[in-house]
Amino acid sequence: MEKSPSLGLLSKLRGLFLIGNRFTGAIPQSLSNLSSLERIGLAFNEFSGYIPPSLFNISTLQAIDLGDNKLLGPMPSILFNMPSLQSIDLSSNELSGRLPKDTFNHLPNLQWLQLSHNRFYGGLPSTLFSCKHLQYLSVQTNHFTGRVLPAIGNLTMLEKLYLIENDFAGAIPNEIGYLQNLKKLNIGANQFSGPIPFEIFNISTLQIIGMSLNNLFGPLPSNLGHFLPELQMLLLGENELNGTIPSSISNASQLTRLELSKNSFSGFIPNTIGNLALLQYLNLGRNNLTIGSPKMNSLFSSLSNCKYLEVLSFEKNPLNAILPNSIGNLSTSLQKFFLDGSNIKGSIFQDIGNLSSLIILDLSYNELVGLIPTAWEKLSMLQVLYLHKNRLQGPIPSNLCHLKSLFQLSLGGNELVGQIPGCINNLTLLRNLYLGANKLTSTIPLTLWSMKDLLEVDLSSNSLSGPLSLELGNMKVLRELNLSNNRLSGDIPITIGSLKDLYLLSSAQNLFEGSIPESFGDLVSLELLDVSSNNLSGEIPKSLEALIYLKYLNVSFNRLRGEIPTRGPFINFTAASFMSNDALCGALQLQVLPCKKDGSRSKRSKISHILTFSLPTVGLTVILVASLVLISKKCQKKSTGSVDLSPLATWRRVSHHELLRATEGFNPSKLIGEGSFGSVYKATFLDGKDFAIKVLNLQIEGAFHSFDVECDVLSSIRHRNLVKIISACSNMDFKAIVLEYMPNGNLETWLYSGDRFLSMLQRLNIMIDVATALEYLHFGYSKTIVHCDLKPNNILLDEEMVAHVADFGIAKLLGDEDLIKRTMTLATIGYMAPEYGSEGIVSIRGDVYSYGILLMETFTRKKPTDNMFVEEMNLKLWVEESLADLSIIEIIDASLLGDERYKNAATTNSVSSIMGLALDCCIDSPEERINTRSIPIALNKIKSKFLQDFQKT
Repeated sequence: MEKSPSLGLLSKLRGLFLIGNRFTGAIPQSLSNLSSLERIGLAFNEFSGYIPPSLFNISTLQAIDLGDNKLLGPMPSILFNMPSLQSIDLSSNELSGRLPKDTFNHLPNLQWLQLSHNRFYGGLPSTLFSCKHLQYLSVQTNHFTGRVLPAIGNLTMLEKLYLIENDFAGAIPNEIGYLQNLKKLNIGANQFSGPIPFEIFNISTLQIIGMSLNNLFGPLPSNLGHFLPELQMLLLGENELNGTIPSSISNASQLTRLELSKNSFSGFIPNTIGNLALLQYLNLGRNNLTIGSPKMNSLFSSLSNCKYLEVLSFEKNPLNAILPNSIGNLSTSLQKFFLDGSNIKGSIFQDIGNLSSLIILDLSYNELVGLIPTAWEKLSMLQVLYLHKNRLQGPIPSNLCHLKSLFQLSLGGNELVGQIPGCINNLTLLRNLYLGANKLTSTIPLTLWSMKDLLEVDLSSNSLSGPLSLELGNMKVLRELNLSNNRLSGDIPITIGSLKDLYLLSSAQNLFEGSIPESFGDLVSLELLDVSSNNLSGEIPKSLEALIYLKYLNVSFNRLRGEIPTRGPFINFTAASFMSNDALCGALQLQVLPCKKDGSRSKRSKISHILTFSLPTVGLTVILVASLVLISKKCQKKSTGSVDLSPLATWRRVSHHELLRATEGFNPSKLIGEGSFGSVYKATFLDGKDFAIKVLNLQIEGAFHSFDVECDVLSSIRHRNLVKIISACSNMDFKAIVLEYMPNGNLETWLYSGDRFLSMLQRLNIMIDVATALEYLHFGYSKTIVHCDLKPNNILLDEEMVAHVADFGIAKLLGDEDLIKRTMTLATIGYMAPEYGSEGIVSIRGDVYSYGILLMETFTRKKPTDNMFVEEMNLKLWVEESLADLSIIEIIDASLLGDERYKNAATTNSVSSIMGLALDCCIDSPEERINTRSIPIALNKIKSKFLQDFQKT
């Protein structure tokens, strides 16, 4: 929201600080009237446009902070004519252009220059190095180029130098060694080349040396560490450094982070690294390092002294050693352990279970043998377990099912035998399962198909048998499914068509029979489909022509017949996709027989031509007759007070008396919810089927109208995320609506019941479901439907935790001529848009506001009517202030952060993005709120980013 501070009475002000207030628009020109100002702080707002040159007419100005806004354009040249300036912070904007060459000469008192996260380019001007009082210099994350001049050695007062993420090239100047006050040096992610000047390792004040992601080569000095008593971080990864790692590094006793990965270091890993008692992060991966003993005992015994070690990586080094039992003596703080691709031999000892804080364990691509250990119970925090590409034997131990935090499990490419454990579904957080290329037998356990949050499943190249379950269709978010090279049989389930996110499906080299399901045409995300080498028959479904992303298709070596489809992705497929199907026909380039022309086709064409013109007239007559019949039946229903419990009238008619019997006389024990106009009961009919019966309290004013509205709306619309009406029972004294039953209750129960918990992913899925339903109501039906009462107890959850929006008792239908309506009906306090509560204005943007409040509540678990919100404070303002103060972790539902492993960027960054979206929904001005169509798109992007970040942690 645009705000404009009043500045008329501030002419004698010395400091102006308006930080984190979300001011928008241009920076006011009137600031230049504050002629006494010494310090200006406008950071963390949304100011845009150019920096006004008049701002620098204030001759007394010493410090200016405009960071974290949306400013653009070049730096005003007048800025460099202010000798009083000591501090400049323009970071995190969209500023661009070159830095003026000759202007830093006029800033003799400059101590702080922060230009990071902009779009500046060109070289650093030589005059910059004449600012001899400079203590802090950061140009991180820009597009600066060229060499860093030797004149940088003139900045003898410099304490912090950040040149990260630019395009600087050439040698690192030796003169940096003159900066004897330097504490933090990070020049990573550039194109610096040549050796590292040894003079840098003599700056005794250095705490951080960061030079990763460059083209540096040459050895490290043999006395490294002797003159660095304060060094805490040495970051030299992803260069071309060579030689040995000096054992003298252990003299840098304050070192907590040592990153030397992706270089060409050789020789032994020095055991003296274990003397670095404060070490937390050690990454020597992807070098040519070996160890002094083939048993690795001395190295790991030494590392057991590093009690704070959290990350340890020796990956992709030719260690050629046996995995020692002493591995279990490593720090219990160890969270990430990488030994993959290191020629490790021997077996995995049970003592690995002592590493109780492990989050990631990667022993893949080695030569490990023997059984997978069973001592996994202590590894309750383990999220990623990679044991693939070894020679492990025996069964998959059922003890793995105790790893309740496991996110990725990869055991492929071993010699494992037996069954997939039936307890696999205990791994409720599992998203990726790789068991391919083993010797597994028996059928796929049904429990696997109940894991509805799995993203990738690879069971290929085993000896699994039996049919696939129809329950496969429950895995709604599955992206990859590889079942190839097994002995699976039976029909391919038609339910597979419900996997809308699936982009890879391979069932090649099995014993599947029957036809390729038409439902494959519903796999709208599919890119690769391989069903080759089975016993499939029938035609290739034309529904596959709708798969616009399909790039690879293989149906070879089956018994398919008929014409090969010609549209959509089939335009690009070659003969290799259709080999050895003798009854297929089509174009010559596909190396199949041409299709025979049907002699009756011309006759059918004539008939079709006649029907094209005659059917509309006949159809109109049929529609009129059908409408009269339906109206007649509706009148009969109202007179009898009974109802059909199926839209197709295949059930017998049910009377009011039977509704009483199904609810045990509307027994309070059957009550599952109460609303403004009545109560909802669970009803069980004689055939055992459950429904929800919403009984209207006709004594309440508006109940009759509410019944009519809800029937009108729900009888017309159909959507996966809207509650379905089965029918209605109505007479003068009794009105009830029969709805589908939702066994998991409503969102409010899940948020506020002490015995239930919704994960981050479940909450995201629920809110995406609600947003999708809202988009349909606003844009997907012939009339615009405004719900008017979005809140947690109107969000119902089915057995699969899919959300359904319910309770349309006060909904409004807007015609083409109506963008808004007015109403006297009040919605729920706290969720109403301001224009609804004050003026009774109803529009789709009011629903957007309510959705924003619902979004905040879902991830903070704070009702908008919570007792903490008094006077002017409310849920929206509380969230807004937390975002501005960068204290998002303080508002996240504590149950999402109850375990240390969830306190990571994946959760906090996602909730921060979600809260930003919620605030966009809740802008006071209806016209400025986000469009309904944009909400599910934004949430799906947040969900994808969350899943990617979660896998990286």
